[in-house]
Amino acid sequence: MFNFFGEIKNNVKELNKLENFNIINISNKIIYAEGHRGLVTLSKEVISFKVKGGRIVIEGSDMFLMELTENTIKISGNIKKVESF
Repeated sequence: MFNFFGEIKNNVKELNKLENFNIINISNKIIYAEGHRGLVTLSKEVISFKVKGGRIVIEGSDMFLMELTENTIKISGNIKKVESF
């Protein structure tokens, strides 16, 4: 299976040291994240989840989980803001 972050880490040596979490925002419509450690908040306006060393908060409208696995999360909706705490 193709691993987007793995390919980037293999091609950019400095990134091999970064292992907490990875997030891709696709046109403010889809968020794909690797390295989550559990959901904290789940609503159509706010979705937050734990990551190593903190928390990610995503704000928007009409948001929903497309996918949730042990390590990855995919969110769809009208994404307005992504913050790391």
